[in-house]
Amino acid sequence: MVLAVDNIAGGRIFFIDPTTNGKRDQTKDEGPKSHTFDEAIDIVGFGRTGWQVFLVSALIMLAVINETMGISILIPASHCDLNLSATDKGVLTGVSFAGIILTSHLWGYVADTKGRKNVIVLSLVITTLCSLVSSMAVNFTTIAVLRLLVGMSISAPSATIYAYLGEFTKTDKRTVVISFASVAVGLSYVFTGTFGWIVLSFDWRVNILDLVEFRPWRLLFILYSLPGAIGAIWLMFLPESPKFYISRGRDDKALGILRKMYVENHPGTTEDDFPVKRFTPELNETVDCMKQDGCLSILSSMWNQTVPLFKRPNLLYFSVCCALQFGMFVVSAGMGLWYPEIVNRVTKSNGSDSATICEVLRGIELPEEDLLFEVELECNDHVTSDVFVYVIALGSIYTFLYLAISTMLQKFSRGYILVINLLISGVSGMLLVFINEPYFVLVLFCSFMVFAGISISIVNGAAVSLFPTSVRAMAVCLSLMMGRLGSVVGTNIIGLIMEENCNLTFILFGGCSIFGAVLALILPSR
Repeated sequence: MVLAVDNIAGGRIFFIDPTTNGKRDQTKDEGPKSHTFDEAIDIVGFGRTGWQVFLVSALIMLAVINETMGISILIPASHCDLNLSATDKGVLTGVSFAGIILTSHLWGYVADTKGRKNVIVLSLVITTLCSLVSSMAVNFTTIAVLRLLVGMSISAPSATIYAYLGEFTKTDKRTVVISFASVAVGLSYVFTGTFGWIVLSFDWRVNILDLVEFRPWRLLFILYSLPGAIGAIWLMFLPESPKFYISRGRDDKALGILRKMYVENHPGTTEDDFPVKRFTPELNETVDCMKQDGCLSILSSMWNQTVPLFKRPNLLYFSVCCALQFGMFVVSAGMGLWYPEIVNRVTKSNGSDSATICEVLRGIELPEEDLLFEVELECNDHVTSDVFVYVIALGSIYTFLYLAISTMLQKFSRGYILVINLLISGVSGMLLVFINEPYFVLVLFCSFMVFAGISISIVNGAAVSLFPTSVRAMAVCLSLMMGRLGSVVGTNIIGLIMEENCNLTFILFGGCSIFGAVLALILPSR
């Protein structure tokens, strides 16, 4: 049988292997059938581990919002004990976001090179410890440093948890699953508002070694940190992302996890029954497991890990995700600053006073800290029940819409829903300039803010699906970093612009959401 043809000096020589008897030895060329990761996940099915990963991810998302947004309730309750000035309150409101921005790049690098699970557990432990110590703070400096550390540590799970959850899910189902888990974001507002209302309704004092006077707000710090602590402990008993192991060339580890999940989901089977023996390499998946030596610094390694995001084919989608996150956080967080005041004004009018939103806001000066805080001649740390009602109401709206959007994602493409959400947000913002019916103003304002906010989870789901596993956590971390930067810009700039031209502010930021809808058309619809 002819096995090969070679050319020597222009001639042709045929090599014959008499041992084959004219047949190809297929045993040397063919191994076990390879499967894609999606095929493997399909075979494994969804069972106990899948549900645990989903629930712990939702719990960690709730913990992230507790730590970043719960402070808006804690500050007015603690400002007398900590002797906080208006400037101090403003710093504490934004310092955790500063911590998130500072460390997002680093955590993205560590999660992509060392694993999702270990990074999330470590960062949650640090966050919980800092929050517990925060409950014992006695002055502004101490609590400011601790809240900065909380921001720096909570930065890891705030983004990496999306990659972790998504990597236990088929590619075409990731956005749906992540959106359902994001219902916890709405529930976190209900959680912080409800427990804040209950705990702060009491007024008791316990002296601890004559050093700290333990009051209800200190207990609230501890309660807000519990979801993170529970999430860290729970996650310790769950497996690492098998997709991460595949991206690092450790298929044996990934197969071990999937085999156990298969047996768990299919009673009566053994690990040997799992039909997947090897994985089909995926497009754009790169493995770089080279260990660093003394000549390679962490910064150099981080740069090498980041560069793929700024090259084709990732550059376009990465840029769009960053721009969308920035714009959506500007609108949802920046306008959220005005939410308590607008709700308060509209509800007190009893629907009798006709006024556009700018007429409602006319004459109001935005304090340096937050509209929840009041400047008083005598220190009063009582938080009115209206604050909790507004927070719980906002959380309920978010929860309902997250559930509705998650259900719709099972029937419609994420691109379609993302575009519709941002169009509703943008049009609502622009209509606020012209509508003067009080309750319609309230509906439009909530739509402007909330439809931009719920779109964040859709973009997170898209990012988890669009980028290779080797740079996925980095992509989500950096895009959310741009979002947090948008929060800072929104909360600080919108008030200044409103003082100059209120109507133009709503037109511009409504236009920002509409421009986001146009950008969203660039992303794959599924």
